[in-house]
Amino acid sequence: MLTREEVFAVVRANILSVRPDIDPAEIGEDRSMTDLGCDSLDRMDVVVGSLDAMGLELNSETFAGVHDIGGLVDVLLANANANEP
Repeated sequence: MLTREEVFAVVRANILSVRPDIDPAEIGEDRSMTDLGCDSLDRMDVVVGSLDAMGLELNSETFAGVHDIGGLVDVLLANANANEP
């Protein structure tokens, strides 16, 4: 089973991959990617990259209530661990 810290690390790495100009210290679960200067394409790239890195396939409706990085971590963590034996 993945831990919250492991999932956050995947998301954080994808944010920095898409937007290397962001100060890593600014990335926290209470921040939104919009707060960090990510546009809609950046946000989509982060989500798709995180899904790929975790081997998940989720539809866009799964992320409907996500407003910050912590919410994204919650969704990814719940779905990753739901697929564990």
